[in-house]
Amino acid sequence: MSVDLNNEDVIKNILNVQTVLEKSGADLKSIEPKNLHFTLHFFGELSVEESVSISDVLKDIHVSPFKISFNGLGFFPSSNRISVIWVGVNEGRKEFIDLAEQIESKLEILNFKSDKKFTPHLTICRVRSGKNKEELYKSAENFFSMSFGTDTISSIKLKVSKLTPKGPFYSDLFEQILS
Repeated sequence: MSVDLNNEDVIKNILNVQTVLEKSGADLKSIEPKNLHFTLHFFGELSVEESVSISDVLKDIHVSPFKISFNGLGFFPSSNRISVIWVGVNEGRKEFIDLAEQIESKLEILNFKSDKKFTPHLTICRVRSGKNKEELYKSAENFFSMSFGTDTISSIKLKVSKLTPKGPFYSDLFEQILS
């Protein structure tokens, strides 16, 4: 379950940062612009019946669209062992968390429970190894407090991903417009 990134200016800012980070010589894979999204809940393999039940649950989500601002870079799990580079959310953070919690409470009825609490972040790169870690960190430092722009969260989607040799391919199974 996800929320897509829609603002082209934010996407351009992220692409510029990805380009700088790639020049560090680190062993990383940048997320393609069409694949930039917030993951609200990861399901793994689903049956058709489960997908239908989840879609029905999404129809019962009652949240108004809200604005978010993208600010700064961060790392998971830490700056000492970087595996994911992400852009954070400032404005709209509480609303985003409330949306995720509402979804989680509905999914628990279907026996889907997340193994971790939702933290609003947009993954922009995955780091494959510790190669040139110091250079990567130095490149990222310039963006720790950068403002990437704003976007409006206006829908949530149930997506399916298909892994291909060129990376994941995502398609939407269901979209719930927020109103």
